[in-house]
Amino acid sequence: MPGLTDNTAILLLTVIAAFLGGALFCSWLRHRWQRWQGFRRMCRGRRGEQQAARLLQASGFRVLSTQPAGNLMVRVDGKPVPVTVRADYLVSCQGKTYVAEVKTGKPAPRPTQGDIRRQLLEYSLVYAVDGVLYVDMARGKIQRIVFEYPQHQKS
Repeated sequence: MPGLTDNTAILLLTVIAAFLGGALFCSWLRHRWQRWQGFRRMCRGRRGEQQAARLLQASGFRVLSTQPAGNLMVRVDGKPVPVTVRADYLVSCQGKTYVAEVKTGKPAPRPTQGDIRRQLLEYSLVYAVDGVLYVDMARGKIQRIVFEYPQHQKS
């Protein structure tokens, strides 16, 4: 490098290499941390779903299926696209069948929150059931969700 002594050039290259090495290490560490957090969320979710099954049973529901697949067809520009959704449980009680969605975490999202509401609405349309249950494990509460649709009048 012009105008630099050998020692200064070596020091500059060492600093640059250390900086790049540190940046790579921090990037790797961040990636590992995110994976660990995802693993912890997954474990917490599984524990919450197992606890939810016990809560449902203690509340008089019988678990018929875990992670039941529901299928629907979406047409995009006229082309059919098959879609599969998975609820947490299919349960029954007093001759009626329900699809149950479990949410864990403190606080668990509200069933009226946009993405959760749309998920529950989708389940109510896809599964041939008598109703939708929202299981809030943070509060240990089962809520029955009913969607009411406005009556649209054509002019």
